[in-house]
Amino acid sequence: MSRITPSRVLMTILRGVIVIVMLFVTLLPLAFMVATAFKTNSEILVFPPTLWPASPTLQHFIDIFSSDGTWTFFRNSLIATIVSTLLTICFAIPAAYALASHRFPGDAGRAIGLGVLMLRFLPPFAIVVPLFIMLRGFGMLDSVGALILVYTAFHLPLAIWIIQPAVAQIPKEIGEAAAVDGNGVVGTLWRVILPLLRPSVATAAAFCTIFSWNEFFFALVFTSTRARTYPILINSYVSDSGPDWGAIAATSLLAVLPIIVLVVVLQRQLVGGLTAGAIR
Repeated sequence: MSRITPSRVLMTILRGVIVIVMLFVTLLPLAFMVATAFKTNSEILVFPPTLWPASPTLQHFIDIFSSDGTWTFFRNSLIATIVSTLLTICFAIPAAYALASHRFPGDAGRAIGLGVLMLRFLPPFAIVVPLFIMLRGFGMLDSVGALILVYTAFHLPLAIWIIQPAVAQIPKEIGEAAAVDGNGVVGTLWRVILPLLRPSVATAAAFCTIFSWNEFFFALVFTSTRARTYPILINSYVSDSGPDWGAIAATSLLAVLPIIVLVVVLQRQLVGGLTAGAIR
């Protein structure tokens, strides 16, 4: 049995204090957003600000959904997010499998994987002009399809990077045994490898969902009226007379709830997916 020493007790207390401080810093903005969504306009501008509303109201939510087009913004975001995430995962799984299992000459697979990952770190404004010209040439501006294509292309390198270490960690004997049983490359990937990749696939899907759901820059540039998403709706509450903080907070709260539910549901998968390939 280990002996409890003053230094160990001090370290335990210090870790607890650090965790509490981090939770406070992380959750305080979320708590203010929730409180602001239920405050009246007069109470929002009170200084010093209050954390909880004195007289909670649902007026901001009523105003949001009584406005024409609010559901359209959320529907466009939902369609673009779901379809782009599904396409990204469908392309990322075979790509990660090929990069991790195929023997490239001169260890070129590592360089290819790094090159694919570097595409994810391109700043959006560096590629927005050629993308705009391409989408305009295909007549896809102001369409949800344009957002789906851009989100898929932009998030695909990240998904490959998350899934590839998990594929590399799978013993090659498993694939060889599947081949002996009569499975081809596709059969081995679908029946044997894919079930082992569920944590990494869930992690990649969660990240792609979050990034697509919250994406603002591409939606602002490539859409104008029909395909606008909910981040553009939030931006519309900022006018010359000033921001409508109540509407902004209420819309943000409605937007963040699905992400919170997604993370809670996939919590165990996310932990396993983020640590896949970390231990060799």
